[in-house]
Amino acid sequence: MRKFTICPLSSYVLTSSSLKFTSGPVAGKTMVIQSTSTGGDLGSNHFDLAIPGGGVGLFDGCKPQFGGLPGATYGGISSQNQCSSFPSALKPACDWRFDWFKNADNPNFTFQQVRCPAELVAKSGCKRSDDGNFPVFTPPAGGNPTTPTTTNQGSTPTNSNPGGCTAQQYDQCGGGSWSGCTSCVSGTTCKAINEFYSQCV
Repeated sequence: MRKFTICPLSSYVLTSSSLKFTSGPVAGKTMVIQSTSTGGDLGSNHFDLAIPGGGVGLFDGCKPQFGGLPGATYGGISSQNQCSSFPSALKPACDWRFDWFKNADNPNFTFQQVRCPAELVAKSGCKRSDDGNFPVFTPPAGGNPTTPTTTNQGSTPTNSNPGGCTAQQYDQCGGGSWSGCTSCVSGTTCKAINEFYSQCV
């Protein structure tokens, strides 16, 4: 079977944005996303984060691919233990929804368009032709580096401590091009969660 990537042409898609959350349990956290689609049900400056366990929404693409997923169409599942009923490919991201994202429900945020990190381009296979016109995202200092990165599954993240910072429990601590904190707070270790993310657990 061949894999094809279709890169949509629109001024709204394939942009990468740094989202800084300003409310709810994720207030103060930052993440970088790549918009890969848009829809008529979205408002101005509205991002729908497609997180396993968060519901399938109006256009359920999961049913044909996975035979359907548990939970409500909007809002998804209500507890992390329900992640165990998901297909194995989706379980780590479902757990991330509860561990890092704290099951936040539509938190407020500010955003800035940034250059798309290589890890996201590698995952989507798409990059805007004007991507180089936007600033490079720099992870926040102080133990809350939260940009998606790549790590080799099963690898042991380094225990170095760049800049003297320490990642807190559930913060990112490693990845292929990760330049943030790699030491974890006492009582936790840096564990490769999947091919994209290492976390202090």
